[in-house]
Amino acid sequence: MEKEKIIEPEIAFNKFLKWFDSNKRMAFLVTLFFGIITHITMITETIMSQDGLWNSMEYFRPGEWENSLGRWGIQIVQRLNQFIAIPTISTISCIVIMAVTAVILVDIFDFKSKISIIFTSIALVLTPTLTATLLYVYTSFAYCFSFFISALVIWFINKFKYKKLGIIFAIISLMFSLSIYQSYIGVTIGLCLMISVVDLIRNEKNIKEILLNILKTAIVALLGGILYYIVTKIILLLSNSEINIYKNVNQISIWTIILNLKNTLMQTYKDFFAFFFKNEIVYNTNYRRELLYAVFYICFIISMIISLISIKTDKKNKLIKVLLIVLILLVLPIGLNIIDIIAIGNEMYALTATQMILMIPFTFAIFENVSKLSILKWIFILVNCVILLTYYIADNTSYAALKLTYNQAYSTTMRIMDRIENISGYSPDYPILLGGIVGNDNYPRTSTLYKYTIGSVVNNTAFHGSYGGAIGTWTKFIKIFYGLDIKVCSPDEYYSIVNGDIYKKEMEVFPAESSIKIIGGIIVVKLSNEPFMPF
Repeated sequence: MEKEKIIEPEIAFNKFLKWFDSNKRMAFLVTLFFGIITHITMITETIMSQDGLWNSMEYFRPGEWENSLGRWGIQIVQRLNQFIAIPTISTISCIVIMAVTAVILVDIFDFKSKISIIFTSIALVLTPTLTATLLYVYTSFAYCFSFFISALVIWFINKFKYKKLGIIFAIISLMFSLSIYQSYIGVTIGLCLMISVVDLIRNEKNIKEILLNILKTAIVALLGGILYYIVTKIILLLSNSEINIYKNVNQISIWTIILNLKNTLMQTYKDFFAFFFKNEIVYNTNYRRELLYAVFYICFIISMIISLISIKTDKKNKLIKVLLIVLILLVLPIGLNIIDIIAIGNEMYALTATQMILMIPFTFAIFENVSKLSILKWIFILVNCVILLTYYIADNTSYAALKLTYNQAYSTTMRIMDRIENISGYSPDYPILLGGIVGNDNYPRTSTLYKYTIGSVVNNTAFHGSYGGAIGTWTKFIKIFYGLDIKVCSPDEYYSIVNGDIYKKEMEVFPAESSIKIIGGIIVVKLSNEPFMPF
């Protein structure tokens, strides 16, 4: 480790101010400004995802469940918000941490152009994947923090003055990122590959240095993963817990990864393509965003070709650099979606796709090296303007649609509770059986807004789509919005009643008159002909 004298606080502060130059200040302020005006609804309204409703709106302290998933870092980060899980606090916190992330990205890519800085900053807070993240109110700040420290890993490797200390910090940062949400490892691997391409094109580092940096990142990923595994095992041992079966995370092993490599490699490319050109991860086609992305990538390919031609070095080195850049670009979708390979059988969805937005700053970094074809730059800037505009519209359409969903759920639940209290023989001591959730069986979704959201979690019902989740969101929804603590029947009672003749043959789906009955001292509300089963 390099020897260095102890730096006085005043000197250190002056060095920070020098590093935090006008470009970085611009990145921070632009991100902050556009983050607030884009997500103002999340700051002022009470809306969230199904899991958000289940776990938010109260003092929520992550505990045994999160530890059993290997996500013990959530508790550490959420402590900064005092475990208060409400949209106002979590959203502001997320926007601030994304503004800090924008500063780190500006330094990593070493942007010179104000346009590159502005578009990078705006993209970070307009991306639909951030909107999806914000709806998980009880973990959103921790997830954004994980994104930040995943980027910080590359900053420590490439930008930190003290190289050996930087590697140590990078290992610890990666370990901590994994302890929050494992999917963000794609941010680290993706940025490593992107910076390697940019450095090769700029001729700022030779091939040996770039390969060494890639090797360093691989070592950091390996050691960070091992350290994460060891710490997780210790935490589970101390808390007398075990790894939970959740999305195959407990099945991770080198052998299973190798056996499934052919399929998972293909999945990384499928997810990369789907994010930009299909509707499975986020909605694209209603905005014709797939056509905008097509123009985006045509501009990217042309700028890359020009950049490769413009590399100034001898023929042998140029050929090696070109081949290396092509290889890295081919591997980039794998790097961004590396979680597909690690967590076998999982496909990308909005919450795990945040790293895909890095393609925008990466492409702007390439364009900074294109001195010719100014018309191409203008086309690229204009297409990015329209893409970001569709992000803004989709984000706010999502909030409006989700508000409609909450209003419909609220009004329907009010009618249900009113009917329950007025049913003949009602007693507040009776447990309640809610056979299903408020959804399309009870009210139709006629608004066209749902077609123009980000998709995914926004277009779900307000209540969770499983037995345990439905019971959890029902009780939480009624407690928060009605101030009532309801008592639900046992799983065995639930199973027996919903499979009985009275429920199936004599009751109709709410709001029919026969949709609420008292059966064996249990108030039964039929919301679906096929309700979720407890087992």
